[in-house]
Amino acid sequence: MGYVYGHVAVVGIDGMGNFNRFTFTPEMDRIFENGAYTNFALSLAPTISAQNWGAMLLGTTPEVHGLTNDIVSTEEYKNKTFPSFFTTVRKAFPDAFLCSCCNWNPINHGIIEHDVDVEMHTAQNDEILTGIIEECVSRKPKLLFIQFDDVDGGGHGHGYGKEGHLKSIREADGRVGRVYRAYEKAGIIDDTLFIVIADHGGYIRGHGGYTDGEKYIYLALAGKTVKKGEIPYAQTKDINAIVLHAFGLDVPACNIDGYSSQIPENIFTDADTPYIMPEPVEFKVESRPTPPINSEKGLYSFFSPADIKLALFFDNSVKDETGKYVFAENGHIKYYSTGVRGFTGEPGVTGSISCPDVKFGKESFSFAVWLRVSRRPEGKCFVCANRAAETSGAGFTLSFDRDVTEFITGTDDGPQTQCVMPYKNDSAEWLHVIYSVDRENKIVDVFHNFEHKKTFNLPDSAEGAADRLPFTVGDDLSFSNRERNLIFNLDDFIVFGKPFRESDASALAEYYNIR
Repeated sequence: MGYVYGHVAVVGIDGMGNFNRFTFTPEMDRIFENGAYTNFALSLAPTISAQNWGAMLLGTTPEVHGLTNDIVSTEEYKNKTFPSFFTTVRKAFPDAFLCSCCNWNPINHGIIEHDVDVEMHTAQNDEILTGIIEECVSRKPKLLFIQFDDVDGGGHGHGYGKEGHLKSIREADGRVGRVYRAYEKAGIIDDTLFIVIADHGGYIRGHGGYTDGEKYIYLALAGKTVKKGEIPYAQTKDINAIVLHAFGLDVPACNIDGYSSQIPENIFTDADTPYIMPEPVEFKVESRPTPPINSEKGLYSFFSPADIKLALFFDNSVKDETGKYVFAENGHIKYYSTGVRGFTGEPGVTGSISCPDVKFGKESFSFAVWLRVSRRPEGKCFVCANRAAETSGAGFTLSFDRDVTEFITGTDDGPQTQCVMPYKNDSAEWLHVIYSVDRENKIVDVFHNFEHKKTFNLPDSAEGAADRLPFTVGDDLSFSNRERNLIFNLDDFIVFGKPFRESDASALAEYYNIR
C-alpha cells in the first residue's frame, strides 16, 4: 500500500485556543520550526469539547455528529455512518497498533468505537498520562491520539489567558516535547506525521460561545511531506482528512451535511486540492447579557432590594450581587458563555460554593433558579442544601434528576415535594424552577417556567433550618454530586426572603422577557 507515513500522532491540548501566543513554548517552537502552523484555525460552534473532539475524530460538523459532553459521558459511540479515523485506519491496517490516551475519558468512552481494537488509556492528570504515553510510543503505534486536559482546567480555574492558564500551557508544552522525544527514542520520528491542535479556547473563565478567544485555535504539523509556512484556513474537523491522507487512504468528497473534513491548503507537498470554503453563517449565542442589578432593567427594578436575600448570576464569579454575602469555592466552578443571562455556572464534581453566614431561621423564603435540563444528570443532583442528604431533621435540600425537581425539608420520611418536569429530556434547553417556602401557612409552592404547578404541606419537622451548617450551592453538605461524579449547569440562583405568589412569578418572568 502506497501510504506516505508509517505513523501519525495527534496531540490535542484541551482549552489552549491560541493563548500559546502569549507565553513561552520552546518545545512546540522547536518541533514545528520547519513545519506548517496557524494560530487561527477554527473551533466549530459551539466551542465545547465533545463537539470539537468529535469533529476531529469523525470528520463532521457538530450539527451532523450530534455529540455533546453529556452524550459522550454516558453512551458508547456506535454510529457506523460516521466512523472515527480509528475505524478507517483499522480496516486498512488490520494488525496495526492503535492507541488513544485521554485525560478526559469521555473521548475514549463516547467518540472512539470499542469494537476496533484500540488500546485506550486515561489518567487523573496530564503528568501521569504522559508517562503512559511514553510507554505506548515505545511500542511504535501506527496511530496515537492524545488529549491533554489540564490546560482547560487552568482556564476554567484561573481565567483564559491569565497566568494560571498560561502556566498550564507551558507545562503542556513540556509534555509535547516529551512525547516528541519518545518518538525520536523509538526511532520512528522520521516516518511520523506529528500534529498538535487545540479543541477550543475560552473567554474569561468559560467557553461555548464564539468570541475570538473561544473560536481561534492553534494547529501545527511536522513531517517529511509537510510544507514550511502558515496554514491559511483550517477547522477542527479537518484532522480526520489529514490522518487519512497521511496513511494513503481515500478522503471522501466534502459534504457539509455528512463527511466534510478536508485537507487544508499549504500543508502537504503531495496534496493540492482546493479547500472548499464554507458559506458564511452568523453564529448567535441565544443568551443575553445580565443587566446590572440596580440598572433600569435590573432585578431591583422588578423587586424591592429588601425582598432579595442573595443573587448569584454566575457571570464568571460566585459574587453575591446584593453584596450581603461572600461565598467560598469548594474546588472550583466552571463557566460557559451560553447562560440564560450572561454565563452559566457548572458545579458538581469539580466543586461547589458555600457561605456559613446565610441564615434562614424560621422565616419564609423562596429559591429561583435556571437549570439546564438538556444536560440532566443520571441520578439525583443537588442544587443547594444546608444539610447532608443522608441526614434527617432540620434543614433542606433542593435537587433534580431526569424527571423531577424535588425539595425536602424536615425528616426524609415526611412528605416530599416532588414536581415532574414539564417536558421530555430532549425538548428544551432550560427550565426555570421556583420553590417557595411559606412558614406562616406551612406550605411549599412549586413553579416551573413561572407557572404554579403544585402546593405541598410543610411538615412539622421543618420548623428549623439547621443554620449551624453552611449554606451550599452546587451540592449538599456531604458532597454527593462530587462523590457520584455528577455535574449540571445553573444560572441566576436567587433567594428571596419571602414566599412567592403568582404575581411575583409573573414579575420574574417579565424580568427575563418571558412575558
